[in-house]
Amino acid sequence: MPNDWYSPSAIEKAYSQAMVKWLIPILPVLRDGLYPPNPKESGYVDPASKQHRVNAKASFQKAADIAAELDKRITNAGADGLILEFYYSADDADLKFRAEHIATALNVSVQEISQRIRDALYFVSGQNRKAGSYQAYIENSRQHGRGSYRRR
Repeated sequence: MPNDWYSPSAIEKAYSQAMVKWLIPILPVLRDGLYPPNPKESGYVDPASKQHRVNAKASFQKAADIAAELDKRITNAGADGLILEFYYSADDADLKFRAEHIATALNVSVQEISQRIRDALYFVSGQNRKAGSYQAYIENSRQHGRGSYRRR
């Protein structure tokens, strides 16, 4: 079962594939500077607690920064990034339908769409933003055994 919530600091350190999949459906909210609260926290803060975290950024800024970083990563992946965003913005139950719908619209196989989504997810995820172009990343992936159904 995937994680239901990730802290902003965990995301900023990792941008794992699971985190990217979790973030995409909430991108519109993040762009507005809102971050979903942790569903496991009660909201109670013990006044006797000596732990005070000082955060240099306002809460809305962290959300907006995460959205901006993910938007940039998706944009850098070009059309496949947009396909990735569209695909994961659906409910999990609709993913198969989405892949079939995209494949039909682009007149390609579902297998090709699945590979393009996978390629874009690998490119978008990771602690640091990938250097170089998405096309160079795909070419490098092909050379190292992660076959791709590219027609370019």
